[in-house]
Amino acid sequence: MRILLTTLTSLLLAGGALAFQDGEKAKRAESSDAAVIAKQLPSYPTTKCVISDELLGGEMGDPINKVVEGRLVRLCCNGCLKDLKKDPAKVIGAIDKLVVKAQLESYPLKTCPVGGEELGSMGDPIDYVHGTRLVRLCCKGCLKDLKKDPAAVMAKVDEALIAQQLKSYPLSTCLISGSPIRKGKGINVLYGVQLTRFCCPLCPEAFAKEPQKYLSKLDQAKKGAKEGEKGL
Repeated sequence: MRILLTTLTSLLLAGGALAFQDGEKAKRAESSDAAVIAKQLPSYPTTKCVISDELLGGEMGDPINKVVEGRLVRLCCNGCLKDLKKDPAKVIGAIDKLVVKAQLESYPLKTCPVGGEELGSMGDPIDYVHGTRLVRLCCKGCLKDLKKDPAAVMAKVDEALIAQQLKSYPLSTCLISGSPIRKGKGINVLYGVQLTRFCCPLCPEAFAKEPQKYLSKLDQAKKGAKEGEKGL
């Protein structure tokens, strides 16, 4: 009897340990997906479901955010999940085309961020999508290096984007506090591919809580700047 009880206890403990491990794995996966969504959402290229073409957040309710092979896919409803599972590559391919279309015109580099070669000097540039961000490369060889260390490559693209947008940034004050930003002292943060500027490290945290509120303020400043240029 003691042997039987001991065996049952061991089995229960083992089952509990496995359940705990599965639960921890699920939590880690959920946390990882949340990080991907948070990072890729600001530069997601469309407000429509790429499968049904329905407006995200419209009559179908809140969008469904799914992470597939490290990529964010936004759907209008559970019905579209079936199509995503059938052919995820097709869906991601459709998103890639939209990313390229949305970011190509404002892409800041004329040289490859990996090899340094002028884009177009080795044939047509390769338009590669990393997450929901466009990276333009001079050749397939550079694609391998990008995949080895994407963070280093994206840092170069980010730096170029910030430098490009600083030239026409419409505000001389912090987007959150309204305090003047002294030359060379501001904190520059990209929200997707959009430059935002702050006076101190605390302000980006406030921005992250209500990004659309402050982006609207930035859009209004841009419109005002354009109208001012037309009036000259």
